[in-house]
Amino acid sequence: MGHSPYRQWYVFRAKHLIVVTDDANPKAFPLAEEVAATLAARIPESKAMAARAKTPSDVVKLLRSHQLPVGLLPIDDALEAFHASVPLRTLAVFGTYLLVTLEDYSRDKAQQIVKSLAQHPSLAKGKPPIPFHPGAADYYEGRSSQGEF
Repeated sequence: MGHSPYRQWYVFRAKHLIVVTDDANPKAFPLAEEVAATLAARIPESKAMAARAKTPSDVVKLLRSHQLPVGLLPIDDALEAFHASVPLRTLAVFGTYLLVTLEDYSRDKAQQIVKSLAQHPSLAKGKPPIPFHPGAADYYEGRSSQGEF
């Protein structure tokens, strides 16, 4: 009986926060790398890193199947998936991209991600077209009530 490489992949995913984006958008991967570097610096135990899928729909498939927890998608592609009943929720807005996760993602982890990205220079303010994840909403609502966001 041979060894399966899948077990190693499960272990790797459990130890690393992987921010997945697509190869179809040339600006997406550099932004995903920036986001992952910020998260790795501020949450060292996350071992955050960026990864690429071929297309935005592949990113959505990886999220929907719970293979990866966080994705960076162009707003239009995120909206298309959201309207197709994929329970995406926004963590942060970066210009024309949304950092998204599924609605069942850990509230504490979502809030930790959002806090870590709060000072990122590309972070946009305002309400996203897809509802915030509850952990992100908690953070943003607290900041707006303090006049900070």
